[in-house]
Amino acid sequence: MRPEPRNVAAAGGVLWRPGPSGLEVAAVWRPDVGNWSLPKGKLEGGEPLLVAACREVEEETGVPPIPQAWLCRAEYVLPNRDGDVHKTVDFWSMRTDKPEAEFEGNEEIGSRQWIPLGEAFVRLTRPRDQLALRSFSALPRVTSTVVLVAPAETDSRDGSPALTAPLSERGRDQAVRLAGLVSLYQPDKALTATARASVQTVEPVASSLGLTVLSETAFDASSHGRNPERSVARLRRLAEESSGAVVGAEEDVIADAVAILSDEDGIGVPDVSTRPGEAWVLAFSGSRLAGAERL
Repeated sequence: MRPEPRNVAAAGGVLWRPGPSGLEVAAVWRPDVGNWSLPKGKLEGGEPLLVAACREVEEETGVPPIPQAWLCRAEYVLPNRDGDVHKTVDFWSMRTDKPEAEFEGNEEIGSRQWIPLGEAFVRLTRPRDQLALRSFSALPRVTSTVVLVAPAETDSRDGSPALTAPLSERGRDQAVRLAGLVSLYQPDKALTATARASVQTVEPVASSLGLTVLSETAFDASSHGRNPERSVARLRRLAEESSGAVVGAEEDVIADAVAILSDEDGIGVPDVSTRPGEAWVLAFSGSRLAGAERL
């Protein structure tokens, strides 16, 4: 009797740049299997999928990526004498500010090429790469990524009002962990609701990127209830003004904003509930929502 398949998780990306005749994607040559493919690789330890995707793309291409939107999950089984391996690969759309970064080949990756998107469909023949390329092609061109961050856990033992309650020790840990993920998106603006917890949750990522945190009442629950469209309009303007931003907003504001944006722009998001310390990644094409995912 054959053993149950062993599960292996991997992650990678469709890394793109503007080319003379359209978009080009980064492909790598794998000498051991003799084919071109998208950059990807297995997770190390318990690292998050997104962290693994960015690390593997940079290791295999030499190009530092900036994630934009999750594309798809490919699943397949690799036959093995010691038991089949069930493998999953999550892919993200990724841009870069350094497309000409140097590349050094090795035994695993022999070469890197930027290939026109149409040609990539011909040269990258593996089903998982085809799935990722199709998902990328179906996605409107992402021009901005806004990360919505809910305030982490607060410490209310001293009876502080919700507006002034500080983060608990666990909340501070949540904020630091969030900063590691949010910083991958390289936001160039940091905005937050006026509540102390919202500010403290955004501060670690703003500090790591050298950003000034600006407070905006549009993301406060108290003002949002009177005019829910205000926060949505601010997010659309923000997407047009910058290539990326991190926004601290209260949970109800985030849930409503994701619901309104996804409904208006035809993006299916079945569950918009948002918990303390949770974040959403909103990918915009101009001012229009192109994708939404939990971080």
